[in-house]
Amino acid sequence: MFTRQRKKRSPKKQEDKTLIGIFASYDSITKNDQLARTIENLYEINQERLKNFHFIFTGGTFQRVVLGDDKDKGINPVKAEVVEFLLKNSTRIPTRREGGVTTLANFVVNRQCRIIWPFLDPAEPHWLNQENLALMRLCDVWKVKRLMNSGSVMSWFDSGASRDIKWNQEPVPPVLKFPDGDKLMPEPYKEGAYEYLKLNYKSAQKKPNTIALIAHDDMKTRMIDFAVEYQRELSKFSRILATGTTGRDVTEATGGNLIVTCCQSGPKGGDIQIATEILAGRCDFVIFFVDPLHPHPHAEDIRVVFGACMIQDQVRMFTNEVQAREWIEQEYRAG
Repeated sequence: MFTRQRKKRSPKKQEDKTLIGIFASYDSITKNDQLARTIENLYEINQERLKNFHFIFTGGTFQRVVLGDDKDKGINPVKAEVVEFLLKNSTRIPTRREGGVTTLANFVVNRQCRIIWPFLDPAEPHWLNQENLALMRLCDVWKVKRLMNSGSVMSWFDSGASRDIKWNQEPVPPVLKFPDGDKLMPEPYKEGAYEYLKLNYKSAQKKPNTIALIAHDDMKTRMIDFAVEYQRELSKFSRILATGTTGRDVTEATGGNLIVTCCQSGPKGGDIQIATEILAGRCDFVIFFVDPLHPHPHAEDIRVVFGACMIQDQVRMFTNEVQAREWIEQEYRAG
C-alpha cells in the first residue's frame, strides 16, 4: 500500500467557504496559461476577496498551473506569491486518469460545489472525454455556474463574487461524501493545502463485499426480476448500491428483504456516485443491465462507470443479464 511520510502538525481551524472546482485541458498549453494568468489577475485585483473561496484542483491542473511541473512544455505557472496563496486555500484531488474529474462531479452531485472553472480547449480532444461531458451536463442539472474562460471569470469576480462568498458554504477542507453517509477526509499536503491521493489508497472506510445494481430504463423490469429471483444470494452482500429508481423498485419488489443504499437517479448523477464508490475502493461488483438499442441523455455518465472499473481493475463487472446470471449461479448456487 502506498504511504507517504509527513510531519505531524496541529490541525487547521475549520472554516466554511464557497468551493470552486478548477481544471484545464491537459493537452492545451494555451488554456493552462490562460488559467494561470487569470488566477494571478484575481489575486492582484483583490486578494482579500479571493481568500473567501476554497479551490478544488484536479491533480494534473494543480501540477501544471500551481507547481509548475510542465514548464518544459511551455506552461508558465502562477507567480511564487500566488503559489503560496493557493497552497493555503486549495485541495488537490486525483488526476483525470485517476478519476479526478469524476471526483469533482461527485462534489457537484452532492451540492457541495456550485462554481466550476473548466478551462477546456475545443481544438483539442480532451474536452470530449466522457467524464468532462458528464460533469458539464451535471452542472446544468444542479444549477452550477460554469465559468469556462478568462472573460467569464473576470466578469464574475467583478460583479458576482461578493454575493457568492456566502453562497452554499462548505467546511474546508472539503469532505468527499458517499450515499450511505460515510465520508472521506483529504490528507494534509503542504503549506496548508490538502489532497486526495488515489482514492483507494486512503479509504479508511472500505466496504467489503459491496455490489452495485444499475439498469437502463427499458431494462429495469429485468433487473427487478433478477433481484427477486436471486434475493437470497444478493442478501449475502454486506451492501447493495443502486441508482435511485432501480434501488427503490428492487427494495419494494423484494418486500424489503434487500436493503439497498439508493444513490441519485441516473440522470441526476447516480452513476457518478457509484463511479466514485468504485474509485474509492468501496465497491467490488457491478451488475449493469445495459440497453444497447436506445440512446440515453446521460450516456457519458454511464461510460464514467465503465471507466472507473477500468481504473480499479479488481472490480468485477457484468454488463448483461446472461453474464450476471451465469456468475451468480456459479459463484453462489454451485453445490
